[in-house]
Amino acid sequence: MAPLILARTDALKTDDFEEAIRRCQAFRDVGCDMTFLEAPESIEQMEEYCRRVDGPKLANMLEQGSTPVLPPQELKKIGYTMAAYPLTLLSASIKSMKEALQCIRTGAPTDDLICSCKSLGDSVMVWYCLQDSEGVFASHMLRLRLNG
Repeated sequence: MAPLILARTDALKTDDFEEAIRRCQAFRDVGCDMTFLEAPESIEQMEEYCRRVDGPKLANMLEQGSTPVLPPQELKKIGYTMAAYPLTLLSASIKSMKEALQCIRTGAPTDDLICSCKSLGDSVMVWYCLQDSEGVFASHMLRLRLNG
């Protein structure tokens, strides 16, 4: 399996939309597998990029960024092949942790904020792997399983 070559341009910020499109087309001309136009500022720019540049495209869905955040189904309809939501889970986790800490601080119940023990156990599996090879060592592996 060959590596995926993803070519990114920030020309929309440093130059203009036409230069950004030209660069993405040039990336494809030299054999890049996928293009990434950083920070389109409207749905219209996103649609035009997808119309004018062939091949797979990456959408960067960064909340509070300059690009409209769209659901995966709409991105696919526009012409995107892959979507990254780089800070969504981290940001949601931090917000939830702050809410839980506030409840702990004030003595409020946290029952509505947490998963059941079963749900937590189903989502996070801990494996203990022991191996004997010229001495015994233990490693702990944590695997997160995305459900649904």
